Amino acid sequence: MRVPKRFRPGDTVGIISPSSPITPEAIEAITRYFERRGHPVKVAPNALARFGFMAGTPKQRADDLNLMLRDPEVRMIIASRGGAGAAHLLPLIDYAALEAAPKFLVGLSDPSILLNAITARTGVATYHGPNGVKFGVIGPLTRFSEDNFWTIVGERLELPYAYPVVDAMHVIREGSVAEGPLFGGHLKTNQVLLGTPWAPEWRGAILLIEEMEVGLARMDAMLAHLRLAGVLDSIAGLIVGQYVSCDAVEAETLEEIVLRNCAGTSFPIVMNVPIGHTDDKITVPIGCRVRVDSRRGTLELIESPTE
Repeated sequence: MRVPKRFRPGDTVGIISPSSPITPEAIEAITRYFERRGHPVKVAPNALARFGFMAGTPKQRADDLNLMLRDPEVRMIIASRGGAGAAHLLPLIDYAALEAAPKFLVGLSDPSILLNAITARTGVATYHGPNGVKFGVIGPLTRFSEDNFWTIVGERLELPYAYPVVDAMHVIREGSVAEGPLFGGHLKTNQVLLGTPWAPEWRGAILLIEEMEVGLARMDAMLAHLRLAGVLDSIAGLIVGQYVSCDAVEAETLEEIVLRNCAGTSFPIVMNVPIGHTDDKITVPIGCRVRVDSRRGTLELIESPTE
């Protein structure tokens, strides 16, 4: 996996809106956060555009992403927010630009489809971490999330790097220690990749899934889809993020639904990992190799997320 050089003081941040619209006030707040930390900011020309429920037409949003990918001054591209519509960008992205000059691409929720598709297509790591709105706008970003973000993108890590998640993780099925490249994110969003040319290679991967505001019946259907598509028969391990603002079903728990859909497989499964839509969240490099030790309840990076 190819990775960008560490993000250093003075490096430039580019802000794009690949999904739903955002307000000028939010863009200004994101800009102030990074400028206070000493990072110049470039806002994409269409970052405030609107096209129905999306932040501009697919071409406008793809043009913004490609502009930032091609700009030699921009070292980090961050999605301003989530929402819907990022899937439309996949056939319009200049993948060769990132291959030629790896840089950080950061986001979660709807933009996570871009992370997985781009990494699958280019072999360059992308970063499942806070969207721009979390940097001083919504929340604000918790100290845990902020510290881990800057650790992953800005520090030279000693490998293996153990994420600070031991106290939170819940092992629901032990197995052998699993290692593999990490793919996934928001389940409802990344389900769209199945059967497309932009889907990652699931065989031997560690799959991350996380959701918010989705009932357990819908979770069951999505997990069943993963099983029917062969994903759950191919992966080496499963990480389930904290289940945020989701309605419970009295008949079953999420744990029971996960185990039922994974029946007949033997990979380790851990739940309640602070990642995705939860307030406290870790930043993980999509495509880099991780290790899940279900006996110790640890998640470790075994491949450096930066040069």
